[in-house]
Amino acid sequence: MKKSMAFPGWVVAAALLAALAAPAGAQTRVPTQDLKGLTDPAGLKRYTGAVLLYRDDAAYDEVRFPAAKVADQNDKLVAARNVDRAGQRTALQYVAPAGRSSLEVLRGYQQEFKAAGFETTYECAGDACGGSNIFAYSLPRLLLPGGWAGKVGDNSPAACASGTVSDLRYALLDNKASGATLAVLTWNPDITSVYCDEKEFQKRTTITVVRVEPKAREQQMETMSSSEIAKGLDANGKVAIYGILFDTGKADIKAESKASLDQIGGLLKQQTGLKLHVVGHTDNVGNLPANLDLSRRRADAVAAALARDYGIARDRLTANGVASLAPVASNGSDAGRAKNRRVELVLQ
Repeated sequence: MKKSMAFPGWVVAAALLAALAAPAGAQTRVPTQDLKGLTDPAGLKRYTGAVLLYRDDAAYDEVRFPAAKVADQNDKLVAARNVDRAGQRTALQYVAPAGRSSLEVLRGYQQEFKAAGFETTYECAGDACGGSNIFAYSLPRLLLPGGWAGKVGDNSPAACASGTVSDLRYALLDNKASGATLAVLTWNPDITSVYCDEKEFQKRTTITVVRVEPKAREQQMETMSSSEIAKGLDANGKVAIYGILFDTGKADIKAESKASLDQIGGLLKQQTGLKLHVVGHTDNVGNLPANLDLSRRRADAVAAALARDYGIARDRLTANGVASLAPVASNGSDAGRAKNRRVELVLQ
């Protein structure tokens, strides 16, 4: 793997001192059983003898699965081709039994899921996958949920099993019958924290599995009434609308957006002098140029729908897109990314 970093001498010296000072008894050991409270999800078998270190579920989330080599663009990993999926998401991290190579473990998963109707649509190994051997800039970290680091904690078994990434293997699998998509990543943690039992973790293969199954998003947001939209505009000059929905990576307005469009269209009919900027916002998944284009197209689709279906003069609506440049929450969590994906109405 390619990306290397040159550290100042004082950093290296500090690391050596920390290594000498770290008490052996305090080192994180390879667990012999699943961490407390963790179980396998239905329909996802583990590799025989593996221990579960991390699990995170989202009732509805979107995942961009790389389907080509990833490259560093402005400190973000970007693939030339991706498979975007939205639905019920599960992310898992295991440590395999000692003596099992990353290739052996990956092939075991592929064989198991082939029997369940999955087909491998993309596969890579080592440098061909792109990214870095530094975990924070690696393909596994790209696919783990944004809140992974905070959830597992420093020097936890999951963090120790990450380390620097060596002998990386990646497979992307699709099930055409069910619509489910699955990513399996296997690698050997090379250099870990001085507070980890490094020699033991180096004997293990780390496994990350990310699955997305098709599921309609549950409508949790109440539709804002035209009077509530008007009050928000009067008070703040803008209002966020969460009831206008799009499929991942698409600019076609979904049918369940009609209730929100009805309220916006009604307000514009009531206040004939009202002029609005329609501004599209995305989260930070993917690259900025693509998200800028997507947010503009989504805003334009909303303005076009208001003109076409509600008779609003097009010159009263200006469509703009700002991608992830104006977040209202951290993009480090599923909940934060959901808040950032929105359409805003701004007074002209």
